[in-house]
Amino acid sequence: MSHVSVADAIGYWLGLPFRWAYQAVHNSHGIARVLDITKLRPMQAGLVPLNHPWVTGLNPNTGEHVWHENVIYRTPRGPEAEHLAEDDVVVYATGKFLAERVRQSAVTPEIPQGPKRRMPHGINYIHGTSHYNSGIIIFNDFTEGYRHITDSAFRKELYRFVKVEQREVLFLFRNREYYPREYAYFSCCMRAIFPWFCNPNGPQDKVLWGNAAPFPAANLITGCWMNDVYALKRPGGTEAVVRPPIAPQSYFQHGPYDRGRAGAVLPEKLLAWATYFRVRLRGRKGGMYFVDRRKVYADQIANQRDRGIADQPQAQL
Repeated sequence: MSHVSVADAIGYWLGLPFRWAYQAVHNSHGIARVLDITKLRPMQAGLVPLNHPWVTGLNPNTGEHVWHENVIYRTPRGPEAEHLAEDDVVVYATGKFLAERVRQSAVTPEIPQGPKRRMPHGINYIHGTSHYNSGIIIFNDFTEGYRHITDSAFRKELYRFVKVEQREVLFLFRNREYYPREYAYFSCCMRAIFPWFCNPNGPQDKVLWGNAAPFPAANLITGCWMNDVYALKRPGGTEAVVRPPIAPQSYFQHGPYDRGRAGAVLPEKLLAWATYFRVRLRGRKGGMYFVDRRKVYADQIANQRDRGIADQPQAQL
């Protein structure tokens, strides 16, 4: 049952234009930074070695993968989650997937951009801070996600985490099965609730601006990635970007945090559809903003065409 108060509801509607205005400015700043490290002053291969924690995912102090230590909140695994992947599997698969992207830019001499390295080095390095330094939150499905992110207690604690830790936030979901429209609505709820952009990455066809991922992984882009990625350009940056694990039991210790609503409301649905048609206008370029999908995925597109499979740049809502 929802426990959203009248004050929370009023705050949502009155604050919505201000959050979206802040998000527009914040996202524009992020886009400018990405263009800087990929086009204006492109980052080079080899800024991290192949044994770097961003490539291996290993905590140098323990020799174990750091991702499990950076889970700051997870919902209990009730009977409804019996058929879903174990949390260790979800976290490991996502972390390994992102670390592999960094590895593609750790190899020297560099791997030419194409089938073996789709992304510019700068974007691959962003994946490093995303998997190694992010705070990780695990839910069963989007309904659980809605219940939490629309709960003011949950939002307050998440804001505290970002302010104190200066990190990105990665929402992972145990359930790999979802409808694209459902995921689009949830990601746009994130963009309405928080003043930051959210990418709906996952294992099915690309949703809105989202990309591939082994499990649904909604990136809440706080902008803290800039501190880490730009540090790689400075002397000693290779070591400085390896953040220590998040101290256990530091956040989300005074719940409940799941007393929000169970679904999207009109502004979030409208934002999802507006974004959908915005991406559709890009045609075969799809939702890949910083690279030309038609070029870097030319081999995949040609292979599908040879097998009689239509190119699908974006999931249909």
